Amino acid sequence: MLNELGPWLVRSKATDLLKRLENVSADQAIPAEFELALSWALTKVARLEIDRPMGNRTPDIYSPDLLSSAPVSVDVAAISDALLSGQAFMRRAAKIINRTCDEILTGSSAHLHYTFQERSGYVRDEFGRTRFDRRRLITKSFQMDPQLRLALAAWLKNRSTDHPLHWAGKDIKVTISWRDYVHPQSNTFCTMPSLAYDLRENPLYQVLKSKSDQLQNVSNGAHRGVFLGDAGCQLFNDIYRVDRVNNTFSGQQVIETFLADESTIDFVAVFSVKRAMTGSRDSSKNPRIWHLYVFEQKSQKNLDLSCLMHLRDILPAPYLSGYEARSWHEQGMFSAQARGRYLPTSMSIGKQSMTVRISGRALQELMAGRLTVKEFENWTVGGRPNPFEQQLALGWTISSVSYEPKDASADDDYLIFTFKDDPAAAALRLPDELRIKDAK
Repeated sequence: MLNELGPWLVRSKATDLLKRLENVSADQAIPAEFELALSWALTKVARLEIDRPMGNRTPDIYSPDLLSSAPVSVDVAAISDALLSGQAFMRRAAKIINRTCDEILTGSSAHLHYTFQERSGYVRDEFGRTRFDRRRLITKSFQMDPQLRLALAAWLKNRSTDHPLHWAGKDIKVTISWRDYVHPQSNTFCTMPSLAYDLRENPLYQVLKSKSDQLQNVSNGAHRGVFLGDAGCQLFNDIYRVDRVNNTFSGQQVIETFLADESTIDFVAVFSVKRAMTGSRDSSKNPRIWHLYVFEQKSQKNLDLSCLMHLRDILPAPYLSGYEARSWHEQGMFSAQARGRYLPTSMSIGKQSMTVRISGRALQELMAGRLTVKEFENWTVGGRPNPFEQQLALGWTISSVSYEPKDASADDDYLIFTFKDDPAAAALRLPDELRIKDAK
């Protein structure tokens, strides 16, 4: 995509996009992936200009003919639960406490799990109206203080870790527990789900507002739109969800509130990855597909947005959901030098030969010393015996090797090995045919 989009990119924009795509932060990389994919798809259906100057702003996408009624300028964003879930604040606090604990007891942070507390209730807003308020008891202002340091030292040094440490301060209320092993990406938890408890005070509305500012200098007569990518966001997981007591609000409600507040934005389009069938447990027969949700100004008439369906259909089939993509980014699994995603091994047996189709990437990593033999067996044959060892033990050796390329979405190709009986690798045995004994 990046290569094909080159003719629409000046060097500075291409460099910026490349840096964001390769950024180790999911909050940089995933929005860049959506911007790249949607810009690339647009070149297949309409004319495109990237970062067209409009005053002191440069919206991501400008097209004179994507919409039949007028030119359109679009800005692209990706929404995740990073802020809505409080994950950013919780992880920040956990890292601060982990550093202190490692100073007290080396390596202790690898065993610490944090459960952040919450509070909820009804409050009155500035207009005297009652609304439900729920929030996690952690703020971005949390810092280590002497009292918490003393409590952590006593808890760790006195071998009190059989029982959790409960701590409440001005900016935090948390329970810290000691576990045999804690994954560094899942060492925080809060019972409060990633939902919007206010129509405007939430990350989705705030991102839409920032995109409206980016589009404020678009010339009169041109349409303004926002493309949103689902980078793992609960508000998009069930975008039309209804809370019958109105304590929480859906993605649809937040977007429609924004459009009512910002009359200059003509539409918001949400691109989200979901399974083709809901409720199916057999993922092999239930592929991931792109879903598109389009919301437009109620005052708009005769605005044909059917072309957005073409953009959705042009996008390559998704390999991961937004949540999975974010998790893979955080674990460094998209790094060019990370381990590959291996194709599954398959075997077939004939009368005088055996064929094994095996991941070319996995075999190269084994030969490069990046995979041990045990890891190779676990990844490629699910812990079953190494097929190369199996055939060699039988006295069968490689008689031919061929290459089977797969499409780009597989990120791997097959090497096909054919094994046949080899006398040089097997013990001597009686001839296949013997003379019949002479009759008496």
